[in-house]
Amino acid sequence: MTLHRTQVIGVNLSVANLSGAKLSFANLSESDSSADLHGAILSDYHTVSDEIIKVEDAHNQGILSSIRERIYQWNDLRFHSQEQVKIAEALDRTNTLFFPNSKARLTTPAGRQNQEPDFLIFHEGKWGILEIWHPDTQKDETRDHLFASHGISIIHYCDANRCTEEPDRIVREFLDILSQG
Repeated sequence: MTLHRTQVIGVNLSVANLSGAKLSFANLSESDSSADLHGAILSDYHTVSDEIIKVEDAHNQGILSSIRERIYQWNDLRFHSQEQVKIAEALDRTNTLFFPNSKARLTTPAGRQNQEPDFLIFHEGKWGILEIWHPDTQKDETRDHLFASHGISIIHYCDANRCTEEPDRIVREFLDILSQG
């Protein structure tokens, strides 16, 4: 059966098993999470068990290779790690305005590029970035300077293990730094 996207207004997928289905142009943003999407191809996303594999190409955010990435959802937001979820929960408890994993378009020495900080946070009239540092990643000082040149001078890195163990303390420390900055 072929359905064109202009012909379908809504479909209830709450008990659907879409294993092996190809859903081009599908918008599942309001779908019931009980739908079994195991093995379904969702536009640029391929599901495998509880993981999502995002297929990237040169036209999609400037990333050239395929990336296998687990997606964590909390309060209708998407995160790349459990540590990010813990920090988001802690920020939420402080009633702080934050943007997780928001892409920014900046001019870099190599031209216009996308950059994605873990958390862009607004507190007491000031913007700051909170990054979660994993042992297998490097701090990107060039990127940090680019954000600073646009007025976001407070960029704080926190250890991933601490994010899991003491997210409230990390958030309090960051908000204190941002308040003083």
